[in-house]
Amino acid sequence: MARRKGVPEKFTADKRAKFLAHLAQYGFVTRAAKAAGIHRDTARDTYDNDPAFHKAWDDALAEYTERLEAEADRRAYKGTLRPVFHKGKRCGAIREFSDTLLIFRLKALRPEVYKDRSESTVNVNLSLADRLRRAKERAGERS
Repeated sequence: MARRKGVPEKFTADKRAKFLAHLAQYGFVTRAAKAAGIHRDTARDTYDNDPAFHKAWDDALAEYTERLEAEADRRAYKGTLRPVFHKGKRCGAIREFSDTLLIFRLKALRPEVYKDRSESTVNVNLSLADRLRRAKERAGERS
């Protein structure tokens, strides 16, 4: 929906409810605004200036995120069916599980156990005088 500059758009309670429902369902501001019949800038301006709408927006996105997390868990734990074909005809299905989704969920839920780790050891025992002497030696070698 095109928004005319300088003309405030009516963002009624019904339009807000429709916007928030679509935002919770699909997670896209532009798609939710289109479904509500408003321009996305109207929604963003309201988000910036109305604390109640701001909270409702954040809650809608949290709901969407939880739905995605549930789907990731389902695919990692229960898997998905991939059809199997033989000579061009479907003859069955194989259940596939997503190890990648499982890894990401474990890292998110228990980072203290599953986070990526790397260690580095650096020797910092050189005194400033030693470092200056070595730098001068290197500079002398280049001359």
